[in-house]
Amino acid sequence: MVEPHFHYWPGICNVPLPNYLMGYWQSERYFADVAQTIRTDFTFRQPMIGRNHELVEEIGAVNAVSLHVRRGDYANNLRTKATHGVCPLDYYEAAIRYIAERVEAPHYFVFSDDMEWVRANLRIQLPCSYVDHNQGAESYNDMRLMSLCKHHIIANSSFSWWGAWLNPCDDKVVVAPKNWFANSNDTKDLLPFGWATL
Repeated sequence: MVEPHFHYWPGICNVPLPNYLMGYWQSERYFADVAQTIRTDFTFRQPMIGRNHELVEEIGAVNAVSLHVRRGDYANNLRTKATHGVCPLDYYEAAIRYIAERVEAPHYFVFSDDMEWVRANLRIQLPCSYVDHNQGAESYNDMRLMSLCKHHIIANSSFSWWGAWLNPCDDKVVVAPKNWFANSNDTKDLLPFGWATL
């Protein structure tokens, strides 16, 4: 079954089983009624080690805010850039201000596939830690660490979407980009209720 469009498709309930689904299927509406089961199923099994274990302790000791900057192919591949686009610097600056107005003593944990660009361009005047050691097969640990943060500034990326969604806190503040795509995909069902867009 090929996803007929990007936003939620109620016909999913009538798809015969078994079936192979192709597409994004990126809406909490597909699984909101089993959210706790999904969070349990997506629990990371292996213990954190080394620097990641240290970061778990650091994240737990502060009002941690994950901040994800997705660049990579979004910035360097013309076709991908035409579809997804890159979140502009002013989005991150506005999101940092938004969080700072709502979260007491935030400490930002910055994740990116282009940390050199982040360090050169994004100025954070509040406490922050750059998480740049999880590479290649270890990259999933960035999502794992994001999910342990109390609040989130996400990119137009399913990676940080899931990092924020896997955080089970009801009072989390999540900031997402208003323009998720550079094209005309309908994103009305993309973000869970209560997530802010800038």
